Amino acid sequence: MKNKIVFFYGGNIGHAQDMENILKLAKSLLNFPDAHFVLVGVGDEVELVKQRIKDYSLKNMDLLEPVGQEEFKKLLSEFDIGLFSLHKNHTTHNFPGKVLGYMVQGMPILGCVNTGNDLKSVIEEANAGFVSISGDEDSFLKNAISLLDSEVRKEKGINSKKLLREKFSVSAACKTILKTYKCKILLVSQVRC
Repeated sequence: MKNKIVFFYGGNIGHAQDMENILKLAKSLLNFPDAHFVLVGVGDEVELVKQRIKDYSLKNMDLLEPVGQEEFKKLLSEFDIGLFSLHKNHTTHNFPGKVLGYMVQGMPILGCVNTGNDLKSVIEEANAGFVSISGDEDSFLKNAISLLDSEVRKEKGINSKKLLREKFSVSAACKTILKTYKCKILLVSQVRC
């Protein structure tokens, strides 16, 4: 896919992900010849995706069969933007595992989440990408267009990798655990004294 800016989605292609969000985005970006979408996975919305590719004449989208973990990692290293979508009817916080994979590769992140999901603030406060509220097609499109700029992608990608190191690495987890338990240990030792 030389000379293309590839939005990559890998994982479950199902109802919970509301793939229509991504399909409508791809349709809106048909007039941007550099933008291309690659979706990899299986799920209960695969047939919907296949049908919409035909209905919308999405020449800018490829749907690929699922691949093994090693092949998945190779794919991640080849593409430009990590994409995710969550259905607007979710009522809980949800952090798709694919987002960590995107961070490992230093990919800028583009997604949409249910209202109140703290993943939006985590990604945006770290300046690691853009997250819209599911159903806000204008915001999702605006954010996608912003990521067509190579400088914006570079900055968000660097920050994506930084977010992984600072919040989601083994080292960050250890620091959080030690900090939490150090406080509890101090409290227990004060009670015993």
